[in-house]
Amino acid sequence: MFGLAFLAAVSGCGEKGPPPGAPIGTPSPVHGTVTFEDGTPLKGGIVMFYPVQAEAGSKLRFDGASLVDAQGKYTAGRNQDGKGLVPGEYVVTVDSREVGELPGSNAARVPASFRDKKSSSLKITVDEKDNKIDIRMK
Repeated sequence: MFGLAFLAAVSGCGEKGPPPGAPIGTPSPVHGTVTFEDGTPLKGGIVMFYPVQAEAGSKLRFDGASLVDAQGKYTAGRNQDGKGLVPGEYVVTVDSREVGELPGSNAARVPASFRDKKSSSLKITVDEKDNKIDIRMK
């Protein structure tokens, strides 16, 4: 079951993704670096973005995701397109990849509290601009 949820989330559909033809808002670029509390970059893993509110006026916000590279860098998007997220507030989760984790990954170190959107204290706000948002797990 987790594998199906992972695939749906990475594709940008998530648990309550927009239906085909839905009026989706215009995304703004979102990128940055993911680090642990001590400043060490996350090597590998995945970052998920869940909108706090699905509606953005007459448009919809959608779940987003990004794989994290060996330097801890991510570029968020829907369906792994890297085009960004619709402006608004998002709850962020960080986890290891279920399949295809990077060699030498340290994603197993991610504390359990950041792996679930119900317990994650990580939140970001996306604005209508190029958003460089570094995520620090503390």
